[in-house]
Amino acid sequence: MSDARRVLIVDDDDSVRQMLTAFFETTYGAGKIVVEAVGDGAAAIDAVRRAMPALVILDIEMPGIDGVTAYRAIRDMYPRLPVIMLTGNESRRTAAELTALGVFSYMPKPVRLTYLEHIVTALFDTRRRPHRSTLR
Repeated sequence: MSDARRVLIVDDDDSVRQMLTAFFETTYGAGKIVVEAVGDGAAAIDAVRRAMPALVILDIEMPGIDGVTAYRAIRDMYPRLPVIMLTGNESRRTAAELTALGVFSYMPKPVRLTYLEHIVTALFDTRRRPHRSTLR
């Protein structure tokens, strides 16, 4: 299981967590990916602290610690950890704010799974390739 990629899904909506978990396990293979799904920002921060995932899918609007606050805490721990933010209120302002924060990507809800697959596959493929400095 050491070759498995960890994905953390954070959303207060149980149906979104279930849908995204099924998407990752079906698309990338249950043996090749380990999905952890939590329902709030505090649980997300704890999960990242326990074991750094390869990717975090993080809802913006949640009770308690919201997604932006959780993102900042996660970024402080692991500045290069890719985070895809989900928003139910897509606007130019939201896009500008998320870009300024340095999120890897963001997408509106409902999540278009074909778009998510494109982003995640590109991310995983890029991380699999060796850096130029190692190719001599």
